[in-house]
Amino acid sequence: MNIDQLKTVLELNRTHHFKKTADTLFVTQSTVSARLHTLEQELGCKLFNRTSRTVELTAAGQRFLGHARSIMAVWRRAQQETATDDQQAPILAVGGLFILWDIILLDWLERLHVEFPNLNLVAESHDHAFLIRQLLDGALDLIFIFEPPELTELIVRKTLAMPLMLVSNKPNQDCDAAIGEDYIMVDWGYDFLLEHARLFTDHQPATRRVNQSRLALKLMLSGGGAAYLARQAVTQHLKENSLYEVPDAPILERQIYAVYLRESPNYQFINQSLTSIQAK
Repeated sequence: MNIDQLKTVLELNRTHHFKKTADTLFVTQSTVSARLHTLEQELGCKLFNRTSRTVELTAAGQRFLGHARSIMAVWRRAQQETATDDQQAPILAVGGLFILWDIILLDWLERLHVEFPNLNLVAESHDHAFLIRQLLDGALDLIFIFEPPELTELIVRKTLAMPLMLVSNKPNQDCDAAIGEDYIMVDWGYDFLLEHARLFTDHQPATRRVNQSRLALKLMLSGGGAAYLARQAVTQHLKENSLYEVPDAPILERQIYAVYLRESPNYQFINQSLTSIQAK
């Protein structure tokens, strides 16, 4: 198995098409087929089902996909660490939930770059499960999530508490009206969804659901509605009266955790970097 084979699998899964994969990788279709055939022989299983129009992952292919992504992430990390000539330059591979980047992580990285101008950085957005896997595989040094796993090999540190407030584009709207037909459900993680369901048992499920708070904000500003958004993201809109707090709605708080390996070779710099995010 080699890196070119893994790239081919990942790209074929993205395009579902041999010619598109070949064009993206700048190789011939026969090369794509040969790489896949060789890899399937080495693994002893079929990774894709082929039809005349498309290709789809088999069950074995689905299981292999996560490993392929992890190996590629470790490979990119190795390339980064060996490419720099500055042996004193700090290196940090950090990952976070998609929903956290706009709210806290982008500002944190900007402060890190000011403090460490020679920082070699990898920054990635993934879902919760993939971030944990990348951390345990060593592809990431540090991740930011809502619900940390209870694993002895991991250090879990609280960073910021993030108040979520119900806001609407309509002034003086009460909670029942806001959690109505124009409500946008933002996925702030499993614990939030449980608390939300407990608080609003009598309301119909939202017809609009998103996993990006920025998308919910844009939908509200352009077409109206209400949603639970982070206080940090709506402060300016509240001042400008483009959004309004729903006064009788409960504030729901989410705790953001920084998670890293207890035996991480980058342990000292991780701790140093976290003082910046906690100081905000």
